[in-house]
Amino acid sequence: ILTFHQIFLTSPNCSLLFSPLFSICDEFVGVFCFRECGAETFVNFASFERDGKLPYNWSKTALKKRKLTSPVQLDDFDAYFKEMSKDSAYKFSLQFEELKSVGLDLSHDAADLPVNRPKNRYTNILPYDFSRVKLISMHNDEGSDYINANYIPGYKHAKEYIATQGPLPETRNDFWKMVLQQKSPIIVMLTQCNERRRVKCDHYWPFTDEPVMYGEISVEMFSETESPEWTIRKFRLGYADETQDVLHLNYTSWPDHGVPTVNAIESILQFVHIVRQQANRTKDPIIVHCSAGVGRTGTFIALDRLMQHIREHEFADILGMVSEMRSHRLSMVQTEEQYVFIHQCVLLMWQKKKQSITSDVIYENASKT
Repeated sequence: ILTFHQIFLTSPNCSLLFSPLFSICDEFVGVFCFRECGAETFVNFASFERDGKLPYNWSKTALKKRKLTSPVQLDDFDAYFKEMSKDSAYKFSLQFEELKSVGLDLSHDAADLPVNRPKNRYTNILPYDFSRVKLISMHNDEGSDYINANYIPGYKHAKEYIATQGPLPETRNDFWKMVLQQKSPIIVMLTQCNERRRVKCDHYWPFTDEPVMYGEISVEMFSETESPEWTIRKFRLGYADETQDVLHLNYTSWPDHGVPTVNAIESILQFVHIVRQQANRTKDPIIVHCSAGVGRTGTFIALDRLMQHIREHEFADILGMVSEMRSHRLSMVQTEEQYVFIHQCVLLMWQKKKQSITSDVIYENASKT
């Protein structure tokens, strides 16, 4: 209690804290969260919840289930980032180290079956059983429902994304089966097929505009538009009498296990924005993959979630969000460098939002004058 009291006295928002101390302690996780690993910040969850401004998965109950959380007011985010970056980003390293324990108790028995092992691109990246995507098959053969993919919660829905590995030659038919069965209208690809002379992903779509059969599913490429940093393709899938159009957005300038350069933050955020514009038209899951389906895939999903969140809120909890993602798929946001990069992107998102608000106010005042 004394520790909490000392924290309250140093809080820049102590006027918000005039509640009975024992009540505060009792509702500690649900009302606000404070971590000593970052700058001193305060997030008044009670007011956000009362005003209906929390995302669907930010209820008190959901917050209490979060093992790791570090919400930061965005007005304080610049100071928070500088504090975390001191001493060679030592505090970022501490936070990222905590994330390594998330999901260690979750099973991946289906991925370990001998019949399914060849379907995994990497032996150490296996989907958890409880959140894995299951294929529907006419046959009841062992492993016929298996694909290395997990549902990942998003900003609006509990199954907003499917994170998956880059297809192998022997799994590309299953990949297209998943796209069709999940009615996914968007595929986000964050790798090139070959990087540094290594195969990172099978070329799982047609090379020309001639339809190609992948198992029982035909895939036809209608268009392909290239720009320096991404390529956009449009496919039409056919199965029996059913057709489905799919948009394929391929970001090609993202290094494996790394992040785009600082100068490329604008580029990746523009790409995320393009994807979100399309995704807002559907409630079906977006399929996101790189090579393993955890590093670049996790970073992209984190940025897309944060971009939606920051439009409507003035706080962010990157640690809590990545922890939640990792509780649905192993190693989401795979490296510390990617974790820090997300924070750098949030800084730019918040700056742009403030500029937008300022511009709107100036315009409003001018119009009134």
